[in-house]
Amino acid sequence: MVSMKLLICLFFFVSFNNFSYKNQLSGKSLICAYGKNKNVYEAYLFFSKNFVSKFLFLEKNSFKIRENEKRSYFVTKKFINFLPFKIDRMNLQVIDTEFNKTIGSCFQVNSHQQANNFMDQFKLKTQKEYNKTLKGHEV
Repeated sequence: MVSMKLLICLFFFVSFNNFSYKNQLSGKSLICAYGKNKNVYEAYLFFSKNFVSKFLFLEKNSFKIRENEKRSYFVTKKFINFLPFKIDRMNLQVIDTEFNKTIGSCFQVNSHQQANNFMDQFKLKTQKEYNKTLKGHEV
């Protein structure tokens, strides 16, 4: 009987602990840098149960910000997990779970608006740099 009570208490503790981790992210965002020079960014905007990511893509010589559909994530004491990646909560390193290799690094911002602003500025900067390369190739 004592062991059943202990199991029930342990279950509620783990459930509450996981719930509290998730609520710590709701409304916040991570901006992660990828690539050889860490100059490609993706923003992750967290909600209570889901997140969306935003990234740049090039279409007809114009950069746009694309938003992926909402996907689920779960949080443990050590990681933010959204397959096929996980983010180490201590050092904010992005780990590819298939190859168990660090592929990026992140920093946290306190609101979705800050992440959106970062991506807007990144888009403008990237477009400006890209336009310079186009002018150099005109005939």
